[in-house]
Parts: sequence; structure tokens; C-alpha cells
Amino acid sequence: MSIRIDQLEPELAQKLVSPLKDILSELRYTVPGQYKLHVSLLDANGRKKRSNASAENWSPASGRIEIRFEPAPENLKTPTLEPPLASSTQSDSGSLEARLLKALDRAESTPGWSFVSLKKFRDEILPRESFAPGAFQPTDVHWQEAIRGAIDKRFILVAKVANPRSPQFPVTSIRLNRLVPEVQEVLGATKKDMDFHPIRIKGEPLSAIILRERR
Repeated sequence: MSIRIDQLEPELAQKLVSPLKDILSELRYTVPGQYKLHVSLLDANGRKKRSNASAENWSPASGRIEIRFEPAPENLKTPTLEPPLASSTQSDSGSLEARLLKALDRAESTPGWSFVSLKKFRDEILPRESFAPGAFQPTDVHWQEAIRGAIDKRFILVAKVANPRSPQFPVTSIRLNRLVPEVQEVLGATKKDMDFHPIRIKGEPLSAIILRERR
């Protein structure tokens, strides 16, 4: 039995979610959780194919694929990024942003790593972060929002590095901005006094010496 259009379209949408997520992440954009991906198969004139028609009636040589984001049903909406502020089990040091920065700090310390890939950090390292039972359990959408927020605040710096496997496709790398006081505080580093403080030197002012030499 051949597959129908209404069976193929949701399958295509599911398979396109991850590639689109990577592309949008490269562009520093994340689709909010209240939207879902929708795929439609169209004919050469842009008309929608009948849902009960066989998928064999659509051809990539003459047909089109429309990809769009639609509001998800109410019961499928992703919860907000942060847990309720009234939660007494969520301390400042255990916030999602703090966990993100600490995880990146550990990744940067991995022996043999010259940089941390954004894709690897997002898709492999962060999902392995463990949380206590009953605590807030972040999803990949929560982590993406946290990454984007940290980049916007310049807690995390983004750069392009050469890809040894595919030179034509540079890798997006990330690193902590360790000069930012908020990052230092999360990592427990001692805050450095970056302000200028003049040093007092005994004797007459330098300005008086310069004026005397000019006479």
C-alpha cells in the first residue's frame, strides 16, 4: 500500500525539525516553543495536494514543498524557560543560566579540546546535565533559550573556527567571557578590580617638573 500525502507530510516535518534547528541556531534564532513545524506538498502551481492522494502523485521535479511554523495546540505548548520564582528549591547558583555557564566551563577544560562546538555542546553535553528528581527538568528548547540569552548578554562569545573535516563549512564555537563579573561570580572566581587607581609618588608633581624644564 502506497503512503498518502497526509501521512508523508507530518513525517517530513518530523525529519526536518533537527536540521532546521541547527540552521536557525547558526543564525542565533530559536523558534518559540508554542510553534510547531508544518510541511505541505504542493503542485507546480502552488496548490495543495489532496490529503488522501498517494504520495506518488507528487514529484520533486515539478512539485513544491512549503515549510512554515504554526501555533501549536494549547496542550502541546512548551512551558516557559524558567521555573516559578517562588520555588524554594531553585537557588540562584542552581539556575538554568548558571548551570549552562558551569557546563561550558567544564567543556572548555576537556583535555585535547582546542574549542567547544556550539552544536556538540547543545546537542550532546547539555542533555547529559543531571537534575534532582522532582526538580525543574529543562528540555532542549529551554537550553536553546538559555544559550541565546547568555550570548545576548555576552556571557558567551561566539566565533567561527576552521573545520578540519570540511574546510568549506567553518564550525561555530563558543567560549565563556571570563572578564564579565557575572560569569566570574557563577564560576566562583575572585572578582578583579578593573578600575584605574593612580599611584602616589613622593616629591613634587610631575606637571611642575615639566613646566620647569620648559623655561
